[in-house]
Amino acid sequence: MNSTGESISRFMTLKKMGTRFKDILDSTFGIRFIFSKLNLSSALSGSLIKESRVMTDVADISEAYRELAEFNNFVNLTHNNSLIEKIKIELFELRDIRNTLIRISEGSIPDDIELFEIKSLSMINQKVKTFLESTEINCIKLPDLEDVINLLDPEGNRITSFYIYDAYSSDLKEIRKEISSGYIESEDAIYKMSLIEDRIRGEIYLKLSVRVSDIYESLINLARVDTLIAKARQLKDLNLIIPSHSINSTSYSGMFNPEVKEILKSDRKEYQLIDIEFTVSEPLLITGSNMGGKSLTLKTLALCQYLYQFGFGIPAREASIVAVDKIFLSVGDEQDYRKGLSSFAAEIKRIDNMLSAAKGGKLILSLTDEPAGSTNPKEGTALATALLKVLMKKRALSVVTTHYNIENIVCKRLKVVGFENGVMNYKLSTAIDTSAPGEALRIAEAMGADSEWISIAKAELGVNKR
Repeated sequence: MNSTGESISRFMTLKKMGTRFKDILDSTFGIRFIFSKLNLSSALSGSLIKESRVMTDVADISEAYRELAEFNNFVNLTHNNSLIEKIKIELFELRDIRNTLIRISEGSIPDDIELFEIKSLSMINQKVKTFLESTEINCIKLPDLEDVINLLDPEGNRITSFYIYDAYSSDLKEIRKEISSGYIESEDAIYKMSLIEDRIRGEIYLKLSVRVSDIYESLINLARVDTLIAKARQLKDLNLIIPSHSINSTSYSGMFNPEVKEILKSDRKEYQLIDIEFTVSEPLLITGSNMGGKSLTLKTLALCQYLYQFGFGIPAREASIVAVDKIFLSVGDEQDYRKGLSSFAAEIKRIDNMLSAAKGGKLILSLTDEPAGSTNPKEGTALATALLKVLMKKRALSVVTTHYNIENIVCKRLKVVGFENGVMNYKLSTAIDTSAPGEALRIAEAMGADSEWISIAKAELGVNKR
């Protein structure tokens, strides 16, 4: 492999470690919704997002948000709307030709279709380059590929089609003329013509091979332009913000889940924004009844953390976030029938994997919904309490929800506000005591459950006794 091929290979293998965006696309916390709301011009841009790896270095995350802020300023200026649409029209024609460029870098002579692809890309590059140079955008610089266009468009027509033009060779021009006029035997002439065309393709390859790295850079950076325009527009469309970076404590003011918010809006209901803060080595315990929104809060925290470490806007009024090495979300019934695991066994396995990562020295985000909630209350309380105690000893950002009485541990506590005037309030407030919530009957009544059932349940609890 030549040096150009090696440079592309290094680019392709960069950051092989870490979760890929496509690995979490079908997770339950709503990241596919965010992806679906990106108005990308090119399918290549979507592919590169899916292939991208989660960032764990704060410097990388900061650079990603610096670029997003720059594009956000650009798209928010009304007088740039026409220019943005012109850029998007060009990017609509952007195709994924990475394999073509890799083959050339490895010594393969391109065919006419591949040369057409390179010519088309180079023309898009030059147009978008000209557009960007008229703006304040500095974070992306496109290479000058005018010489590549000249190589693939020797007649100067500046159209995206390609074939081996007469202008490449006077011999080729002459033999084509003879073939069309019928002066020579067509079979011999066609063979001779094909030899000349192959020689020309070889000459084009030699000239392209020294520029293929720049062409590859152009392809990736054009997709970045597309992605950053889409992310910047999404900030406004979904009411997202650019977060600040923190070392020790993650906090959100007015956090929301965009997908759930949109569903509620379609039903003419209002999403209740959440304020929450938690610190490394100080687990946050959230108590509240079933249907109190605890699971949604954890899912939204997972969503926000991934959005942060993939450089997207954050659904909140304000956010300050710690970058972590690994994100663990344990919520809901995720039993694995193929492995023969019950929901409890699957939960224990997930929590054990999380603790192994924490004990291995990684800074993790641990989001655990109702640990041991499906077992008997005595053992469940013991397991939940022990989990909190272990997490307090590790470099972990931890949020745990429960309906158990967790008494013999000192940690930050919040509770779901619960019913107020017959209406469920999902906001979080500081928990004064350690007692478990007791709103199951009120929720069942509010849902219109069978009155006899509820009445007998109250009697069992002694609610109706005087």
